[in-house]
Amino acid sequence: MARRRTKATAVAGVLVAMAGVLMACDSFGSSSDAEAEEAAHRCAPLSSDASDLAARVRPMGPAVSATWCIRALGTPGTSRVSVPGPHDWVFYGVVRLADPATADAWGPWQPNGAPELLEMPAALRSLVPAPAQWSSNGAGAYLDRASATLLLDGVSA
Repeated sequence: MARRRTKATAVAGVLVAMAGVLMACDSFGSSSDAEAEEAAHRCAPLSSDASDLAARVRPMGPAVSATWCIRALGTPGTSRVSVPGPHDWVFYGVVRLADPATADAWGPWQPNGAPELLEMPAALRSLVPAPAQWSSNGAGAYLDRASATLLLDGVSA
């Protein structure tokens, strides 16, 4: 009888150890996936490659400098079944244009007060020039012609 208890205890111990290993493996893989997904929803990391942004967001035109990121839309933690499409990503950035006239291709600009930029990451908001006369195109872009600064606030490419 004691021998049966010893075997049962040993088997139970092995099962508990195996369950612990399986849980650790599962959380290890999903942890890095979850971190990558969370970064995409936070709009991280920031990039300073102006030519890459100009190639992705048309018709931006040539840029002297840019600090930007791409944010994934949706809710983090939801298991996506499909590959994200082109409208599942939006751009946030502070761009210094080589020529502010190139922004005219974005359509009519209407005078606007200071943009709220509530969705823009704090690291980008700190780069926005304070004294400015902003115009908006109604699609998430703001332009200050005097400083040739273009703000992308959730622009879909």
